[in-house]
Amino acid sequence: MQLLLRVVKAWRAVLALLLLAGLFACSGEQDSRTTFSIATGGTAGLYYPFGGGMASIWSEHLPHVNVKAEVTGGSVTNVVQVARQESEFGLAMADVVTDAFLGQGRFPEPLPLRVLLNAYPNIVHILTLADSGVNTVSDLRGKRVSLGASGSGTAIAAENVVTGLGVTLDELSAAYLNFGETTSALKDGTIDAGFVVGGLGLAAVTELAVTRDLVLVPLSDADLVTLQQQFPAYAGYWIPGDTYSGITQPVQALGIWSAVVVHESMSEALAYSLTCTLFAHKQVLLGVSPVAEDMSVANLTKLAAVPLHPGTQRYLQAVQGTMPEAVDCLAPDGV
Repeated sequence: MQLLLRVVKAWRAVLALLLLAGLFACSGEQDSRTTFSIATGGTAGLYYPFGGGMASIWSEHLPHVNVKAEVTGGSVTNVVQVARQESEFGLAMADVVTDAFLGQGRFPEPLPLRVLLNAYPNIVHILTLADSGVNTVSDLRGKRVSLGASGSGTAIAAENVVTGLGVTLDELSAAYLNFGETTSALKDGTIDAGFVVGGLGLAAVTELAVTRDLVLVPLSDADLVTLQQQFPAYAGYWIPGDTYSGITQPVQALGIWSAVVVHESMSEALAYSLTCTLFAHKQVLLGVSPVAEDMSVANLTKLAAVPLHPGTQRYLQAVQGTMPEAVDCLAPDGV
């Protein structure tokens, strides 16, 4: 009997050792892949699915890298998180990135950021419904207006557009609502107009147009000149007719590039491989949204006020005269 007990104890000890070995093996396997996060935005906007597409590409095609998309408050939050190294990547609008890098506007000091790439232009959608009496930005005086979620790039752009065209924030009944809250408030009649900034065909705007008589408030040529003089990162953009249900004619709006930013301390080899891999598998991002068509090598330098990361500059040199798919994305000195 004692012999039997000793055998059982011995087997238990062996099984325990095997279990521990398995756990350590699994732990070692997981630890071999560094987990990164990309700060995006709310789930109703395009940043979150677009960031998820990038995360999927990097995780699948780069060894030792695992990337996850993170829901955040938007551009301002994202550049701060990257600067603090709480997130490795952040999607943010060009005006926010410029202010953050230069230490101006809402940023009391310069942040250590570099541009990994320019993704696509965001469109400033000024939403209202038929019979609201809002036909221009000037008509927003005395109205209930959502300026976007507090701390978001939408809020900064909305405030810039409103004040840049001579309307003070005190002349509005302002609310700071995210995309979903803005469209819901328009449906419920609790606001008269709202700003939503994102890629063409944004889901929140598309859904609103299907259920209500949506109106996109246009900008005039003079409006664009006035805004561009004050905010060089802004550009005119025509929203094509039939992009949204019921709006058959083109609407002149404001376009602002979105950039993927990283901390200045990111290694050159890693930044090179990240940029190269995205361009090599751009088709995946086109499956997320057609706005990815604007993510091109030629557009990498669109945000002139903020330097490209040296790894991106290295990729630019490597891709000269060849197709992105033909470039070796694993840098010689490793990822």
